[in-house]
Amino acid sequence: MEASYLKAYREGILKERAERLFLALRDCTLCPRNCHADRVSGDTGTCKTGEHAMVSSYMPHFGEETPISGSRGSGTIFFTNCNLLCSFCQNYDISHEGRGQPVTSRELAEMMLSL
Repeated sequence: MEASYLKAYREGILKERAERLFLALRDCTLCPRNCHADRVSGDTGTCKTGEHAMVSSYMPHFGEETPISGSRGSGTIFFTNCNLLCSFCQNYDISHEGRGQPVTSRELAEMMLSL
C-alpha cells in the first residue's frame, strides 16, 4: 500500500496544492484570524510569521501512549508564534515567544521525513 503523500507527489497533486498554498500566502486567510497579511512580501499578521514557518524544535517524542509513540517515538515539531494565543498554553515559551528559526518548505519536509 502506497502512502497518500507519495501518491499525491507521484500524481502531481502535491505540487498543485503547494502552488495554491503559496498563492494563499499573499492574502492570508489560512487561520480563523483572517488577517489578510501578504506573508510573501514580509507582512506577518497575527501569527508573526512571514513566508516560512518558524520551528522552535523537532524530535522524536516518547510522552504519548505506546500505540502512538511506539518504540521509536512519534514525530514532534514545535512551531513558534502560535496564533491561537491560548492563555492556558502548556508550551507558552516555545509557542508564543518567537523562539525559533524560519525554515523553507524543503527543510520542513526533511524534518518530517526524518521523524
